[in-house]
Amino acid sequence: MTSPRSIDDIRRLCSNLPEADADAAKAAAARQAVLTKPPGSLGRLEELAIQLAGWQGREIPKLDKVEVLIFAGAHGITARGVSAFPDAVNAQMVANFEAGGAAINQLSRAAGASLKVFSLRLDTPTQDFTQAPAMSEEEFVEAVSA
Repeated sequence: MTSPRSIDDIRRLCSNLPEADADAAKAAAARQAVLTKPPGSLGRLEELAIQLAGWQGREIPKLDKVEVLIFAGAHGITARGVSAFPDAVNAQMVANFEAGGAAINQLSRAAGASLKVFSLRLDTPTQDFTQAPAMSEEEFVEAVSA
């Protein structure tokens, strides 16, 4: 698959998803109803499991290869004091992820998942989305292409 070059490319990719096996999705939904948990207690995870079951064509979906992908960037809203850390520590946090020293590294390892970190313009924050769009269409396409 080639990287999208425009917002229209991204729209086409998102609208061209695999057909789901309706019987498998129905069986997965029925299975959710008999598991020992309150209905809906897993929130969106239940919906995703049903969707994945439909795509895989089986009642119980299976993940054979799991990758955790971290996309790190500098967010303009941080200037409003809404983040636990200033943008100045972004590069340090990315280095910690890459060195295996963060909680997500341990969680990934415990789940048998690989972890990859993608640094996206750490030195150039997006716009403050409360004042303007965070990114231009071109910047968004570049980020999605990463």
